[in-house]
Amino acid sequence: MRKCTATISLLFILLQMNGQKMQTIKGYCGLYYKTMEDLYGQRQSELDFYRFQPGQSVASIGAQCGHWEAAYAAIADSVHFYLEDIDTTYFNQKQVGFAWHYYDSLRGRPMTSTYTMIIGTEESTRLPENTFDKIIIINSFHEFTRVDEMLADIKTKLKPGGLLYIDETVPKRPGQLHGICKKPMLMPEEMISILSKNGYEYINGLEILFRKGKPFRKIYAFRKLPSS
Repeated sequence: MRKCTATISLLFILLQMNGQKMQTIKGYCGLYYKTMEDLYGQRQSELDFYRFQPGQSVASIGAQCGHWEAAYAAIADSVHFYLEDIDTTYFNQKQVGFAWHYYDSLRGRPMTSTYTMIIGTEESTRLPENTFDKIIIINSFHEFTRVDEMLADIKTKLKPGGLLYIDETVPKRPGQLHGICKKPMLMPEEMISILSKNGYEYINGLEILFRKGKPFRKIYAFRKLPSS
């Protein structure tokens, strides 16, 4: 239940996609925007979709490096993030503290959004119950080994009306393997079917376009069904 670790070639592709507006930092994992203007320019559509609000509690499952969450925290004031992962290779206080400090410095004033780190298991997030306005899974869902158990667990963590967001690469064909971890990626209809089977309602989605207008990533938004 961790993000596929990026190889040098994949990092190069991502840097090219972002017009060299991102960089790697020696000794730390993840990609980092060079300026706040670059961050807003590349992530504005996602920020509009997530609609983080002051006072909200947001969990990120499979947070690993914590770099995407730190980027969101640089923009979303007074949000408390719970960062969760099961693999402590990169998921540790040194790494997450660096990511938070990087964006704290980049924005030029102290960040008001905070974080708590949680070590989960293959079938349980170990997050607090009935707590979250939003739960986000970024490039990790396809790596879940106990999908049904995890989705059942997530239901108990969401507040009434809370939303689950799943951000995943869109494969070109059914059964296509992820370029890094070599695990199968999910077609949009497969993703929606799995969540529906587990008691979630698909609300809407945001397609992140790449070359020739084809979706490269999609963020799915789900709400748990009242009877679940």
